Amino acid sequence: MEASIRLRDIQIVWAAKMFRMIGAIGYGRRLIEGVGRTSAGAAIWGWILGYRRTFRALDEAERAVKPYAKGGHENRENLDLHLELNRVARPSDYAAFYYLRDPMPGIKTIFDLGGNVGNLYYCYKEYLPLRPDVMWTVYDLPETIAYGRTLASNRNIANLQFTDDLRQADGVDLFIASGSLQYFDKSLPELLKGIDRRPKYILINRVPMTEDKDFAVVQDAGHIRVACMLHNRSKLITDFERLGYRVLGEWEATELRLTVLDRPSSSVWAYTGLWLERV
Repeated sequence: MEASIRLRDIQIVWAAKMFRMIGAIGYGRRLIEGVGRTSAGAAIWGWILGYRRTFRALDEAERAVKPYAKGGHENRENLDLHLELNRVARPSDYAAFYYLRDPMPGIKTIFDLGGNVGNLYYCYKEYLPLRPDVMWTVYDLPETIAYGRTLASNRNIANLQFTDDLRQADGVDLFIASGSLQYFDKSLPELLKGIDRRPKYILINRVPMTEDKDFAVVQDAGHIRVACMLHNRSKLITDFERLGYRVLGEWEATELRLTVLDRPSSSVWAYTGLWLERV
């Protein structure tokens, strides 16, 4: 069984490389999408690409990649890698700093959705005027939370805490979803509907968005494979407006891109950042 999974994985990896090369050419892109629009073609591409095809929902992509995930989000190598990547600010962080700098001295509570082991806290405290009494709460998976608590304890960090309860976002001043929103099946406006006292400020960064109908894919980082959701940008903003928010800033995170193998024209050539305030 394990041998068959390894062989299938090798086949999918090579198929993905071929589709990426062919889809980078105009004629190849039209060929892939033309074949994929037929029921027989979609079935063929789906079999060839396996977990690297597109899916209608996040749970479908998660089931498809599960045998090949290599530990997914809680892979310790992945946690350490992202901690190192966030050791210094990345290009898209500077747009976030622009909107955060003025309100930051008045922000006492922060909820960091999918914040790993506190990566943004360790990075942003070097660039922003965080209050000494600020309480930064990271929401993540249990094993990630345990590792984050150990790191914070070893570094004597008292104002960084961890939770797996989204209700802890109730009443916070600032809600952050940086590089994480795509890993939830629900959009952020849907998640916020369950919170009574919604945050005044929302920072979204490094999130792939689409102008197509919502769909899911699997990201292959080599050491891990994880499913992610691409939410429709226009609908997302409309849903925020219905909750009483206004988009006051938008930028591109050009350091990140996402190739959609069986729908190359839907590929994301830059991730998105948004700054919203409750009106």
